[in-house]
Amino acid sequence: MIKKVIVDCDGGYDDAVSLILLLNAHKKSIIDLKAITCVAGNTDIDNVVKNVYRVLQACDSDIPVYRGADSPLICIESQALKAAEVRYHGHDGFGDVFTDQVDTSKLEKEHAVIGMRKIITENPDQVSVVCLGPLTNVALAVKIYPDILESVKDFFIMGGNSAGQGNTTAQAEFNFYADPESVHILFQCNSKPLWLFPWETCLKSTITMDWRENKLGKLKENKKIKLIITIEDGIYKNKIKREIYRPCDAFCVAALINPKIITHFENCHADIELHGVKTRGFVAIDHLRNNKPNINLVSDLNFEEFKSLMLDSFQE
Repeated sequence: MIKKVIVDCDGGYDDAVSLILLLNAHKKSIIDLKAITCVAGNTDIDNVVKNVYRVLQACDSDIPVYRGADSPLICIESQALKAAEVRYHGHDGFGDVFTDQVDTSKLEKEHAVIGMRKIITENPDQVSVVCLGPLTNVALAVKIYPDILESVKDFFIMGGNSAGQGNTTAQAEFNFYADPESVHILFQCNSKPLWLFPWETCLKSTITMDWRENKLGKLKENKKIKLIITIEDGIYKNKIKREIYRPCDAFCVAALINPKIITHFENCHADIELHGVKTRGFVAIDHLRNNKPNINLVSDLNFEEFKSLMLDSFQE
């Protein structure tokens, strides 16, 4: 059966790469991408919507898009300032390079939460929800419509950490730090398979920027290649380019499309720290195994398989 998918994203560079992978898989009938839902995270919600439509335009695709939450469940000023400071992908999420307007007139009128619930309940046990940003939309959906947890198939989530290594604070990864309460809600309420791709797993990437630029980047020029090169140029304009290519969200998406990309995972229990002065947003793994497992913690990936999928997805 073709996998039915909803992707919830927050409009950064790695979201763009992820959407290109998903849209290619959709065109090849590997998956059925039912909707793209937008959540504030890498940038504000209006920019997220615009960025999603830029990707759809580059891919000549027409998938329903829903506008979702524009802020976390609980707004803590110091945390909001910290999250806003990160803006690794630029203020607008796409490197602050685009000056033209993008057509968003087909944006769905319903809120993302309503769209999620409708699609999931109309396709019981068939829809995978892929989460590439803060989990605000998902948590709202779970609280407003708890019945969706009976109908959803599974979750694929890029976020959090497994060994206390962070990228926003010393102990917390951005997506989970931006709205830890939403993570807590899903971890506590969910009973369906949940595949977690933490920051430390992304750090294991063996893909070089040289490969990205001289192998992927040298494919026959098309709108998809041009889009990511333009965004990268904006992001790295005032930064030193990393030696390792690490589009974190895309690793999660690739594993949904091709499960062989996952080479090792562990079934365990996880929760998230909400109150620590230094550890808010930190994922606490129960290494003593005193609690019932609630996640599949992905620890190793086949990056050669990932590269093959990237090359296939970015062909014209």
